[in-house]
Amino acid sequence: MKFRSFVWVIVAVNALFALETFVLPKVDDALKKQGKEIYDRDCYACHRWTRPFAGPAMSENIEKYRERPEALVAYLKNPTPQNPSKYPPMTIDPLTESEAKVLSAWFFFLINNTSDPDRPK
Repeated sequence: MKFRSFVWVIVAVNALFALETFVLPKVDDALKKQGKEIYDRDCYACHRWTRPFAGPAMSENIEKYRERPEALVAYLKNPTPQNPSKYPPMTIDPLTESEAKVLSAWFFFLINNTSDPDRPK
């Protein structure tokens, strides 16, 4: 009986280590700067923060992902048209995992800090 208990403990510990936790990077001044650079390079041509332009308002896009930030990171790594009847398809290259996490962390920071002076227009 002790052996079975031991096996279950080992299985449980391995299961805990196997869980992959999703964490966005901490937002600091360096991340804000990097996020803004990525946004200006890859997003700003079509997305404004609070209003539609050649694409939907970015703040509205991000709001949809508030409860599932990992889905935003996955989307930024492999962007696909979401509303092709209204907007032209995006022509950006997929972001790296690191870039997608930086941009996502900055976006969520902006959603929660609407008066941030560095928020895009």
